[in-house]
Amino acid sequence: MPLVVLEVVEADTSRITEIWAAAFHKDPIHNAMFPKGTTPETMAKMKSNSIQELRDPSIKYMKVVDTDHENEIIAFGKWHIYRQERLESEWNVLDSRDWGRDVNQEVSEAFFAELGARRKKFMAGKPHALLGLLDTDPKHQRRGAGSKLVQWGTDVADEAGLCCYLEASEAGHRLYRSKGFKDVESIEMDLSRWGIDEMERMTCMIRPASEA
Repeated sequence: MPLVVLEVVEADTSRITEIWAAAFHKDPIHNAMFPKGTTPETMAKMKSNSIQELRDPSIKYMKVVDTDHENEIIAFGKWHIYRQERLESEWNVLDSRDWGRDVNQEVSEAFFAELGARRKKFMAGKPHALLGLLDTDPKHQRRGAGSKLVQWGTDVADEAGLCCYLEASEAGHRLYRSKGFKDVESIEMDLSRWGIDEMERMTCMIRPASEA
C-alpha cells in the first residue's frame, strides 16, 4: 500500500473539500460554525477558498495518494511556509474567511480570533512553518497518511532552519508529539452559547528549528 506525498493541484480541490467535510463533520466547532451541516454552498466556498490559496506562494497544499488504488487522494495538509520575517500589516490580521450564508459568522470570528491571538503571541512576524490543516478521509485513518504530511512540512522547515507551529486537536496531539512538537498553551472554547453542549479543546504546539 505505497502512499506518496504530492503537491495539490486545482483539479484536486473537489476531492480535498470532500475529505475536509468528512473529517470534521463530528467536530464540535465544525457543528457550531455550520449548524446546517456542510451544505452545497459551504462546500463550494471551501473549494473556492482552496483554489485561491493555491496561488499564494507561501502556502503549500500537499496530498497523500494511494498508488495501489488509482492514486486516490486519502489525506491532505496545508502548510504556510514563512521563510522571511513579515511586516505587522501582513500578520496582524484576523484569519476569518467567507464561508457563505450557511456559516454562523459569530462562531467563525470567535474561533479564528482565538487562533489568531495565539499565533500572534508565539509567532507574530517571525519566520516559521505553520500547519494550518491536516485532514484524512475517515475511511483511510491509521495508515500513516497524516504522519507523512507532517513529516513533509518538518523536513521543509529543517532545510530552511525554521521552527514549526500548529494548534492540535485532541485526536492529533499524539502524532505531533511524535514529530517533535511540544505543548506551549491550551485553548478551551465553551460552545454552549451557540447550542453545542461541548468544549472545543486544542493545544498550541511548537517544534524548535533544527540545529543541524
